[in-house]
Amino acid sequence: MAQLLNLLPWRRRRLEQELDRELRYHMERRVEDLRQAGATDADARRQAALEFGGLAQVREDVRETWVWRWLDNAGRDVRYAFRTLRRSPGFAITALLSLALGTGVNAAIFSLVDQVAAAPLPVKRPRPPRSSGLEGQPRSPRIGAQGSLMSYPLCRDLQEQREFFDGIFCRH
Repeated sequence: MAQLLNLLPWRRRRLEQELDRELRYHMERRVEDLRQAGATDADARRQAALEFGGLAQVREDVRETWVWRWLDNAGRDVRYAFRTLRRSPGFAITALLSLALGTGVNAAIFSLVDQVAAAPLPVKRPRPPRSSGLEGQPRSPRIGAQGSLMSYPLCRDLQEQREFFDGIFCRH
C-alpha cells in the first residue's frame, strides 16, 4: 500500500528529497574518508565523484528500482499516445474502429465456438456415445466402401426400444 501512496505527487517529491539528502551524505562521507587518508579537499571531491560515477546517473539508477517507476512511464506513454492521436483524428478513428471491429468479430466467433463445440450436450445423463455395427448389405463393393447398410424400418424399430437405448442415431 505504501508503494501506491508513493504515486502521489507530494510523496514523490519527498522521496526525491530523501534520495538527494542520502546521496549528499554518502558523497560527503567518502570525501571525508579520502581527506583523512591524506588527499587534499579538491582531490578528495574529484576522487569521490569518479567513484560514484556522477550523481545524476546514480539518481537514475535508484529511480529505476522504485516499483512505481513502470506505472509512471506507462502513464507518460498513454498521455503521449493521446497527444499523437489528437493531432491526426482520421487515423485515430480508423484505428479505434479497426480495434472495435476485430474485438467484436473475435467475441462472436468464440461465443459461437463455445456454444457449438465446448458446451455440454443437453442430455439427462451424459455418457460417452457407443457405436455398434449391424451386418447388412455392403455399401458398394465396386468402390470399396466400408461399413454396412441398415434399413430405415430397422432403425425406427431400434429407436422405439427405450428399454435398451436412450437414443439411436441413424444416417443414410
